[in-house]
Amino acid sequence: MNSPFSQRILGIWRVGRSVAKGNGTELFLAQPADAAESPRWDYVLKTVAATENQSVPAVQSTRRFNQIIASSSVKHPNLVPILDESAGGTSPYVVMPRLDAVNLKNRISQISQFALPVALWWTRQLAQATGALHQNGWIHGDITPDNVLVDSQGHVTLIDLGNAARVHSPMPPLFRGTAEYAAPELAAGNTAALAAMDIHSLGRILLETLASTEPTQSRSVEPVAELIEQMISPDPLERPSIRQVVSRLLKLEIDTLGCHIVPEGQTTRRAA
Repeated sequence: MNSPFSQRILGIWRVGRSVAKGNGTELFLAQPADAAESPRWDYVLKTVAATENQSVPAVQSTRRFNQIIASSSVKHPNLVPILDESAGGTSPYVVMPRLDAVNLKNRISQISQFALPVALWWTRQLAQATGALHQNGWIHGDITPDNVLVDSQGHVTLIDLGNAARVHSPMPPLFRGTAEYAAPELAAGNTAALAAMDIHSLGRILLETLASTEPTQSRSVEPVAELIEQMISPDPLERPSIRQVVSRLLKLEIDTLGCHIVPEGQTTRRAA
């Protein structure tokens, strides 16, 4: 069934077929309005779902768009760029490039087992994107595998800033995140936005990713497990800062990578 938005013009964009829907919003393929004869749909437009345009959830969705637009001033290679936006009218929207990537959960399922350095590399890229938000006074607020895209080259992009909040600003009384990855203080409600909340989510993702890696010597896994334990500490004051997380992930990535590299020209000795 076609969406009522199909092939309509919204701003300077021609809106194509729906590709995803949830939480009062809907994602559509899009192209410039003057590209009517083009078969290419290189952009994704996110707007309020048509069935909720006048509902209470739509008001909440509009607030989410305002957060996306406000936080989109933060630029980083691992953060999805917002190319165009409109907060006015009954159909606020943002436009992003269409990425040739899948979410982290799907990428993990496509690979039977992968090396520990890959898990650390993916998480480090994600932490660097998070660090850019923190440095500019924002938290993401909902870092989950569904909001992490990984392309065929391993490049990670953090998406969906709909739950972003200014650091130390009051969080909405109604929990809007994903329980499996949310920090306990966020899920409990009645709290201000803390950077440590994102650290907890990153730790949960690293833990989940680690579980899918190939068997590794315990001496390589132990420092990773120690970092995860600190990141998901119930006490936000005991969690490391995002700068410390990036630094430690990079060191662990380099240390564990050595176990998977044989220098050129070096051969493995075999017993006679």
